[in-house]
Amino acid sequence: MKSDKEYPFFRINDLAIPVILFLLLQSFRGGGEETTECRLEVHTGEAILQYDLGVDSIFGVMGNLGEMEINIENERARISRSPCPGQHCVRQSWLIKPGDLAVCIPSGVFIVIASEDESLSPDAVSY
Repeated sequence: MKSDKEYPFFRINDLAIPVILFLLLQSFRGGGEETTECRLEVHTGEAILQYDLGVDSIFGVMGNLGEMEINIENERARISRSPCPGQHCVRQSWLIKPGDLAVCIPSGVFIVIASEDESLSPDAVSY
């Protein structure tokens, strides 16, 4: 069976499959329109402090060994200074997505990016 017209490249109907696949992928990913509000939680021995990730800031937190410095910049966070001997918490990279955490065991302080969506937060195994 031969079609009436010869199409050198493709027919308009050939675009239907890629368009449908694109729309299905966007629906599974949420379309990129929904954003969850994230915050930085600083867990010390006495309290849980919460900070907005949208506001760039540098602040100090008292740990078991002394004051630690935490840096929030461009909606990401990290421990920038600590009095602990190993400095593993300082060498850890930036915390970017919900569930990321940095722990300073000698100081007894850890920071975590928390989200309103509980499925993105650390579970019992992470703690």
